[in-house]
Amino acid sequence: MKKYLIGVDIGGNKIKAGLVSNGKVIKRFSVNTEPERGEKAVIEKMLKAVSRVFTNDVSGIGVGSPGPIDYKKGNIIGPKNIPLKNFNIKRILKKKFNVPVFLDNDANCFAFGEAVYGAGKKYDIVVGLTLGTGVGGGIVINKKIFHGRLNAGEFGHISIKHDGIKCKCGNFGCIEEYASERGIMRLAKGIKAENPLDIYELALKGNKEALEVFEKTGFYLGVAITNIIAAFDPEIIVVGGGISGSWNFFSKSMKETIKKRSFVNKNPIIVKSRRKDAAILGAASLVRI
Repeated sequence: MKKYLIGVDIGGNKIKAGLVSNGKVIKRFSVNTEPERGEKAVIEKMLKAVSRVFTNDVSGIGVGSPGPIDYKKGNIIGPKNIPLKNFNIKRILKKKFNVPVFLDNDANCFAFGEAVYGAGKKYDIVVGLTLGTGVGGGIVINKKIFHGRLNAGEFGHISIKHDGIKCKCGNFGCIEEYASERGIMRLAKGIKAENPLDIYELALKGNKEALEVFEKTGFYLGVAITNIIAAFDPEIIVVGGGISGSWNFFSKSMKETIKKRSFVNKNPIIVKSRRKDAAILGAASLVRI
């Protein structure tokens, strides 16, 4: 009996693949996505990542991709941060590796991994929020991903300012334009820094301007999360992604904003993810659905 699963996490910065056994990643490989090189290069990198962890004992592959997607057909419809448009990932992986393939939104996979193996495993209604190249979200109810018609949980495109910055999606004032990597760099205008990690390192040194960037980021996140609470009233919200590494600098203003704005009797638990492989585990777990 085949005993392994593979989980793949396609991100704007990196493509990660992991060989999973009994809820643990026992082998992993990652490669830079380099979306500027185009669709063919990204596909080749994805196949390389899977190949590096594949064995003959693999029973299936689960893939998490930025949305929008059609998880039923296995189509990546047209993410804003990677050059895959109307691409059937299920077909190409099945042809290459001859095992069943399942697709879902990358943030759904993160939320699923947290709901099954992480901070949300004791709760029935779990929301995941990922902060990185973009802002993603996922909803898991009773250990099942809630898809709506297809693409529920696209929290990155909650508008927190109706006449705000124009987002890549075409809407205005999306939280993604305020709390993603590019949002943080926009807030950091005037600070000598090349990326959010530089801002983080300045904050560690007590730099006032850097600390203000994260305080504002927390405020914007708090506004968006207040909307999420009003819509879904989850028991727990788990925050992950690269930007979550700055949790100590933005979580206070985020929670203060939620406390001031939310009208529910009891706000959900809000925590930083402690599972670095949550998205891979969630993707691999798609194979069991």
